[in-house]
Amino acid sequence: MQLNEKLKTIFLDKIDITEDQFQAYIDEAKNDAIKLASLCIANNILSRNEAGMIIGDYLNCAYINLDETLFQTDVVNKLPKEIAEKYSAIPLYQFGEHITLVTCFPEDTTTYNVLKSYIPKLDVLFSLPDEIQAAISVHYKKEKDIEDIFTSFDLASLDRINDEKSAELSEVVAISSNMVMLALKEGASDIHIEPKENSCIIRFRIDGVLQKKFTFPGEITRALISRYKILSGLDISEKRKPQDGRISFPTPIKNVDIRLSVLPTVHGETIVMRLLGSLFDTITLNLNALNLTERVSSELKESLAQPNGLILVTGPTGSGKSTTLYAALNHLDSPGIKIMTVEDPVEYEMFNFSQTQVDSKADRSFASVLRSILRQDPDVLLVGEIRDTETANIAAEAALTGHIVLSTLHTNNAIQAITRLSEMGVEPYVMAPSLTGILAQRLPRKLCNVCKEAYTPDAAELQPYFKWEPDTSLPTLFRPVGCIKCSSGYKGRIGIHEFLKVDLYLKELILQQKSYNEILQYARRSGYKDMRFDGFIKVLQGLTTIDEIVRVTNSD
Repeated sequence: MQLNEKLKTIFLDKIDITEDQFQAYIDEAKNDAIKLASLCIANNILSRNEAGMIIGDYLNCAYINLDETLFQTDVVNKLPKEIAEKYSAIPLYQFGEHITLVTCFPEDTTTYNVLKSYIPKLDVLFSLPDEIQAAISVHYKKEKDIEDIFTSFDLASLDRINDEKSAELSEVVAISSNMVMLALKEGASDIHIEPKENSCIIRFRIDGVLQKKFTFPGEITRALISRYKILSGLDISEKRKPQDGRISFPTPIKNVDIRLSVLPTVHGETIVMRLLGSLFDTITLNLNALNLTERVSSELKESLAQPNGLILVTGPTGSGKSTTLYAALNHLDSPGIKIMTVEDPVEYEMFNFSQTQVDSKADRSFASVLRSILRQDPDVLLVGEIRDTETANIAAEAALTGHIVLSTLHTNNAIQAITRLSEMGVEPYVMAPSLTGILAQRLPRKLCNVCKEAYTPDAAELQPYFKWEPDTSLPTLFRPVGCIKCSSGYKGRIGIHEFLKVDLYLKELILQQKSYNEILQYARRSGYKDMRFDGFIKVLQGLTTIDEIVRVTNSD
């Protein structure tokens, strides 16, 4: 699609660069409008939605971001994969007799006629080519694709070759690649490869819950694990020690980062692979998009507005702590301040921040990097995790010397963070003046908006968690049903939170080394509400269920 003067004017009005800089992008794009849009996205000049809307509006065809829409599997399959690839198009969903399809050539008559021959009642939307290619790569993947590979696989041949050669077999390469693509399609956060005595079980963690996907013959386990170890640069001959690595997995739209952990077990090495970030980078790193209640949001922002102090986010692995921290950094970001991070690994690459990754082989621990960062004159520091006494003390002391420091701890709730810091050896006279606020969070599953069903609960269901007046009618709640979009009745997750504001009186309690219960009683008198309370508010809002809140929170 060639650029013309009208499109050039529209682009230039939307971006904040000089005409000379803009011309350089045009030259690099060779006067192609879609290539120009892709360059603007890659260089953070336009967001993906902004760039897509510019092209879509010009073509009089609505733009849709493919990570923010519904894919119905049976509808996707109405267009053969080879046609989807040839014409850069993919069906999305069906309402009534009409099927909505997205293509990057909505103005091309030939393309339209071919697509219409497969889908007579067709509504066309526009999307960018890399999004469509990525969607085709992901949404045409099926469990059957992986299972079919075994029908032609000579498993006995694996015993005749070494680990390195087995990892390069075409069938093993295909299985390892398809596995990741299938996990991306299903929105999995982790892939678990678990060897048993004569087999290998593959499970995906989807919306925080593990789901069994495959049972492979035991012969494939060694080759598959060797394949992933090679991709992550690990030593395939080392089978007695745990190893950690990282894979940059290529897709048409971007490389997806995968963090890999290998652990020897009774029946061989087990692997857990964490898929970091989103395929389409549509995670919103904004405090206003994190399901924070008004009270939690205002108290967190009040703590962030202090000129210095230590703010902690607590919760188990996979509870969204990094996303919250980066949303807080974006809230603080301005041209007048310097933001630096030290992480393991860097989960979101941000244009405005200086980011450092921990590397034990290069003697870059959290503590050593943090000491060096303090000599770089930062205003705001993000410490990925406080793991040891030295890091805890440096972070707390940095908060006392004029810095805003954000970090994470693994504790069950906000108040336990105080106890944990004390156990790590942070002195009360350092902890009390440095702490300004502690946020704890969990991620229960969110009810599917397509199929959730309203119902009136009976009193017995509500009795353990709610109180109401005898003459008051019971609230309307929602429950999971299951549909083609979600299968389980849940789709995605939402945040539930509690925030402990560290005010002057609470600082005094910390200095006096008061017990957990004494701090809890004061916090409750000051308005502190725990995560379960926040979760039940979201149950009443129809966002999740009582069962989900009970599953992810501790009773108190």
